[in-house]
Amino acid sequence: MKHSNGKQTITQTDVAELAGVSRSIVSYVINNGPRQVAPETRERVLEAIKQLEYRPNKNAQRLSSTTESIAEKYIVIVLAHDYMFRRPYYGAILASIHDHAHQHDLHIRFIRIFEDFKNPALFNELIHSDEIGGAVLLGLDQAISTPQDETMITKIVERMERVVCVEWEWPGISSVSFDRQLAAYQAASHLFDKGYQRVAYIGPEDKRLQGYRQAIWEHQAQIDDRLIHFAINPESGFDECHKLLQVGVQFDAICAGTDELSIGVLKCLYDAGLRVPQDVGIASIDNIDISAYTIPSLTTVDVPKDEIGRQVVAALLADDSQISDISISVRTTLIQRNSTMR
Repeated sequence: MKHSNGKQTITQTDVAELAGVSRSIVSYVINNGPRQVAPETRERVLEAIKQLEYRPNKNAQRLSSTTESIAEKYIVIVLAHDYMFRRPYYGAILASIHDHAHQHDLHIRFIRIFEDFKNPALFNELIHSDEIGGAVLLGLDQAISTPQDETMITKIVERMERVVCVEWEWPGISSVSFDRQLAAYQAASHLFDKGYQRVAYIGPEDKRLQGYRQAIWEHQAQIDDRLIHFAINPESGFDECHKLLQVGVQFDAICAGTDELSIGVLKCLYDAGLRVPQDVGIASIDNIDISAYTIPSLTTVDVPKDEIGRQVVAALLADDSQISDISISVRTTLIQRNSTMR
């Protein structure tokens, strides 16, 4: 069968012939059942799907013009990891994207994890201009580790007219983010300005670390690698703070990479009998809602999550001449609270 534009439609039968299996086996692989398929056979089918760029056709009778008009109203969001659903910082960004998209009559068709699209059948079914008009790629630098992953990003860009990266950058694609280096510099510099002298770092191993180091250099403090520990959530924040205490190196403040991991740091210091901010000051990054209600409340660098969502939608709606390579960095602002008021 051919489309009206003369392009050959790929069917499950074509996939079966290339893979050397029955059509029912192809169906089992695509639908993950009802019968199990041997791993070797499954790999052959998936490779055939990838080569042929097969995608299930849910409604072959739809007119292409109607499809295009419907598709441009829908966007998709691809996350690096499923834990982002549970993180308040990312949750606030997702909520903002949803709200601003709705204001412009855009609808989120689905939110999926990057790993899901390693199934070529699912990739071909969902990432297609017949289905969606734009894609938001959130933090995918955390998920890209192989040349195959990079190829997948390239294919998404080739298929989608409008793609926006959030919290990371990819050549030729619009991006919306905040300056991690500047945010950490603001937090660490504030600690020095408050009179703290030995500032440790607990946070992600990214540009935030460079901002911390920059503040150390500018305030003529000595960089001590024993004061640097990597963490991304409350559990690892607690664990790395505990390790910092065990090392026995002197410190009187902590520059924390996120508010969320700061909660673990606060508990660790409390368990150790240390007072915040009298014994140890803490300045963090993000300004999630709970940061104003911890004891003590957290001094933090505000990352405007709602503004990120607004700019993402604006980039998706940009004129054709402005679609490619818009790079937006939202402004971060220090908010002083009790964790540094000694």
